[in-house]
Amino acid sequence: MVFDPSLYERQRRNLQQRFAGQSSLNAYQKYLSQTQANRAMQQMAEAPFGAAREVPRLTSGYAQRGLTGKGVKSGVYNRALGEYGQQQARRTGYAQQDLADLLRGYQLRESQYGSDYETGLADLEADKARQIAADAAALINLR
Repeated sequence: MVFDPSLYERQRRNLQQRFAGQSSLNAYQKYLSQTQANRAMQQMAEAPFGAAREVPRLTSGYAQRGLTGKGVKSGVYNRALGEYGQQQARRTGYAQQDLADLLRGYQLRESQYGSDYETGLADLEADKARQIAADAAALINLR
């Protein structure tokens, strides 16, 4: 059999195209996930006084019951505000941790794609070397 490098070149290009496609898709998915998570965190940050108006709604409920206002110091009101602040901090922390975990997953996937590509190239080069050695041995045997 005569050595034909075009077969190996085609396989190498296929490996390269698959790696490029997987990497591009992974980068786009990472971008979309990061954008979505950042938007959710932005909405959480705006919620207290933004469109949701959570804090004014919370404080007005206590004011209607006479638990806050001029000269009124209510432990119930202060505890409710403290719990609300803790809840917001906890939710924000969880969202940030979820985003970090998600991004680590995309980084791991990208590393795996790179590893698969390198392994595929090494296997291809080994096959190519074996074929060259087999062709050389066949030529030597022809003498």
